[in-house]
Amino acid sequence: MIKTMTFSLCFALLGEIAMAQDIEMVIGEHTYTITLNDNDAAKSLVSRLPMTLTFENFGRYERIAYLKPALTIGNAPRSTDPKTGDFTYYIPWGNLAAFVADFRPSDELVPLGKMDKEAIAALKASGEQPVTFKAKK
Repeated sequence: MIKTMTFSLCFALLGEIAMAQDIEMVIGEHTYTITLNDNDAAKSLVSRLPMTLTFENFGRYERIAYLKPALTIGNAPRSTDPKTGDFTYYIPWGNLAAFVADFRPSDELVPLGKMDKEAIAALKASGEQPVTFKAKK
């Protein structure tokens, strides 16, 4: 029984990793990869690509940009404990939020994916420069 459960858990975890999708974030002449989760909200975001947004600082923890219309949430979790590099969607305001520092657990914050240190540093430094998201080639 334990071997079956362990195998099933490993298979489920590997399936989640295999199902993740990468997209590109372009700032200026530099391109960074964001690895998206396998959930309906991330798929809703991908269905809108390419898109160009302008991010703004929101406190010292995150950079945000507003989306219109709202993402379809579907099966995506509706809360998360955001860490530096987390790429999320805040349901009440309809905005993307990229965390540049660890934050507290938050309801109505949908985890979309992860950004590496270089990507988050570039977004943090982007100011009002346009940021383009597109499907990875």
